[in-house]
Amino acid sequence: MSTRKTSLQARLTLLALGAVLIFSLAASYESYENAIHEADEIFDAQLAHFAQNLAVVASHSDPNVEHVEDMPEPEYDFQKIVVFQVWSTSSAPPKSIFRSSNIPAVIKAKVPDEGFSDVEFKGQRWRYYRQRDEKRGLDVLVGENDKDRHELAQKVAWSNIAPSLFGLPLLALFIMLAIYFGLRPLRKLTEALRRLSPDQLTPLPVQDVPREIAPVVGALNSLLARIARTIENERRFTADASHELRTPLAALQSQVQAAQLSDNKAERMECLDKALQGAGRMSHLVGQLLTLSRLDEAASPLDAENLDLAGLVQECCAELGLSALSKNIEIELSAEAQPTVSGSADMLRIMLRNLMDNAIRYTPDGGRVNVALRLAGERAEIEIADSGTGVSGENLALLGQRFNRLNQTGESGVGLGLSIVRRIAEIHRAAVTFDRSAALGGLSVKITFPPQPGRG
Repeated sequence: MSTRKTSLQARLTLLALGAVLIFSLAASYESYENAIHEADEIFDAQLAHFAQNLAVVASHSDPNVEHVEDMPEPEYDFQKIVVFQVWSTSSAPPKSIFRSSNIPAVIKAKVPDEGFSDVEFKGQRWRYYRQRDEKRGLDVLVGENDKDRHELAQKVAWSNIAPSLFGLPLLALFIMLAIYFGLRPLRKLTEALRRLSPDQLTPLPVQDVPREIAPVVGALNSLLARIARTIENERRFTADASHELRTPLAALQSQVQAAQLSDNKAERMECLDKALQGAGRMSHLVGQLLTLSRLDEAASPLDAENLDLAGLVQECCAELGLSALSKNIEIELSAEAQPTVSGSADMLRIMLRNLMDNAIRYTPDGGRVNVALRLAGERAEIEIADSGTGVSGENLALLGQRFNRLNQTGESGVGLGLSIVRRIAEIHRAAVTFDRSAALGGLSVKITFPPQPGRG
């Protein structure tokens, strides 16, 4: 793969200069052709004007005497060699009364009776104009060498296009400077990005940003925000994991050491049982931490689909049935509706399992857990209530905070279940409400989903 870097400034400069060069060449060619055409018309007009003047002069000449004029050599750049001859048509045949000394004697027969014509004579091309003046009885013929005409026309055309051609280098320099200063916002953006560090991912300034670069700056700021959030989540995950695993690891280590030092088989087995329980709690904690870390990265359900909410609730009730039976807890499912929601089936299963696991965990033996599924207007609603001790009014606002178990040390939770519930609900734009159950007296958790598109 080629590692050659292409300069944006060089590319823009080359493209701009190429476009200007092509346009200038095309315009110069068109200007040159137009100048040649205009010069030819001017020279033709001069010939016609000269013929008219000759007719006036010849009308005052003696028709019986031929006047021959020696034409001087040109003294100026735009002065041409002109040949002419005037005949009197009042006599038969017409008689030459006025001519230049350099006009060919046989040219009259080669030139048409009237108007402009091009005649080849002795390897040279001549341009002639012939005019018959019936009023004065004159036949006037004037001509000039086409080579001289063409050279003069070229000089005129070149004088028109030369300034633009010689101005191309200055135009190229101006384009290069304009592009250099025009790309200044990109260089400023590069410097701003270079100053960023993982510890300081501040948003890039959007003031005075050109309209074309504003979407790029917005996208970069969004990316920086996601990166900063990811880094913060990783730091928080590391801090939480190290803090929460330190105590159970120390307890596990002490139980294993106690088992090694004990000679009593019963005591050794008790220590190993406690170590096994501690390992189970750590496994649960690590699983919850990993789940929460993965959810922190998500902004929306990546695998969103239309889901049968009643089916998901029934599935989770069946999964946790054994846990409820082990404590002789009755789970009652009331599905008043069969709503569908858009979301991730895996995430919603995690949310429902955490809610039902908490309800079973903090409900005394022989208690009840009610799961209700209903429609509140256009919103699907799930309520899970238990007959446990509940949570006091002042502590309801603390539910869902990470590692906050409200001093309920009687169960082996790690204080992350409701945090996971809140995060999954947030991803699905659902609302979570904690309250005391009016029917069972314990905690009631209500999840209210937003209206779904296409629902009548």
